[in-house]
Amino acid sequence: MGEKKTNYRLAAVILGGVVVLCAVSAFALQATSTYEFCSATCHEMNVHAEELRFSSHAKDKDGKRIDCVQCHIPAGFGPRYFSVKTYSGLKDLYVHFFGDPDNLYRAELQPVARRFIDDANCLACHADLSLDAKGEKPISAIGKLAHDAYQGKNGQARSNCAGCHINLAHLPEFDRRLTVNTEFTSRILHKEALR
Repeated sequence: MGEKKTNYRLAAVILGGVVVLCAVSAFALQATSTYEFCSATCHEMNVHAEELRFSSHAKDKDGKRIDCVQCHIPAGFGPRYFSVKTYSGLKDLYVHFFGDPDNLYRAELQPVARRFIDDANCLACHADLSLDAKGEKPISAIGKLAHDAYQGKNGQARSNCAGCHINLAHLPEFDRRLTVNTEFTSRILHKEALR
């Protein structure tokens, strides 16, 4: 009878440990998913937070601030969310402590970063691909062809949303020379956020 009681106690301790570990993990995932954490805790993210402030993606259609995780981490809380969040967090920690975060070569990092923006996150706000970003006017003929290809209506697109729609939230200096980025560049240079 004493051995059975010991087994129950051991099972209770293990179960309690698992519950505490899950609670701490959930808290850590939530705490490290805030805009404040990304922009204040990691100084290497300041440039990205500053660019975002002047971008067309600083606020949603209701005027609420768009947080980093809305674009960079898959929505929902499941295996995909957990794996991307863990990978991104460990990579960022490695660069923060062992890399040279002040001298990141963004031109090399951009294509990789774009692959980590989940189309489902874009489509959560931009569900109707036949209308402009504000959902007010039809998109251009070229935009319609591209979106039709993306949806498989006239072939197959070779890119995800962020592969075509570059520099919407972040604009490194080397891309500021592009004509398509004139307005965004002006807002950054003159520190004029969209209202």
